[in-house]
Formats: sequence, C-alpha cells, structure tokens
Amino acid sequence: MTIALGIVIALFYLQALAKFGLWLLVPYQVRIKRIAAYYARSQRLIGIYDTLTLLCVVAIIALQFAAGLSALSFAAGLVAGMNLIQIFIHRFNEPLAENRRPPAPAAPNITMSYAIQARPALGWREIVIMALLSLWALYVIVTEILAS
Repeated sequence: MTIALGIVIALFYLQALAKFGLWLLVPYQVRIKRIAAYYARSQRLIGIYDTLTLLCVVAIIALQFAAGLSALSFAAGLVAGMNLIQIFIHRFNEPLAENRRPPAPAAPNITMSYAIQARPALGWREIVIMALLSLWALYVIVTEILAS
C-alpha cells in the first residue's frame, strides 16, 4: 500500500512540476488559447478534472491515515500548502491589460486564471518554493520506493 501511495503522490508532484515548466516553455498566446477553450466549454472539463482530483486527494489522505500518518507532519504540510497557495494568489494584484482580459462577463476564477497566465512571474517566489519542495518530495518518494 505504501508503494502505491508513493507512486500516486509522485504523479501529482510530476504534474505540478510540468505545470511550472509549461509557464516557462509554452508561449503565452498558446497557453491562453488552451485555457480559453477549456472555459468556453462552460467549465465542464474543468469541473470533471476538479472532481477527479478531489477524489484522488481524499483517497491519498485516507491511505495516509491508514498507513499511520503523523498528525503533526500532516498539519504542518497542510498549513504550509494552504498559505503558499494563498500568498501565490495574492501576488496577482495588478490589473490585466485590455488585451489579456477574458471575454466579459468573466467569473472570478476565469479572471484569476487569465491573470496567472498573463504574468506567472508575479508568483515566482511561491513557484520556486513549491517546485523545490516537489523535487525534494519526488526524490524522497523515489528513493523510498527503490529501497523497498
């Protein structure tokens, strides 16, 4: 069970790292065109993705508790993660240029998504911290799996 849990968590970390890499490698016009296409579908795909991700998160947490989770480690990770995301979102406090705004009317989540795509570097500190923690976690998970 621990190896399967490690593999699932490692896949989540790889997805997070890929997302950061896409901001660096994929030009803005390409990224925003993809995002606009997702939102144009009345957010159905995003809703499905979010539901599946939430189910995976619940499963990971249940498996962690079943494996003898350290409550203090869990609480520390939860507080750190929630605060990193909150601070990251707060970095995007500059108005969007007219040519970078989503079509009106835009829901707050769509506007936020466009703001992040327009200037992901505003959250560079949080991205660096999340990327470094993700790399460290991947290293630990892979070495533990290989040692098993």
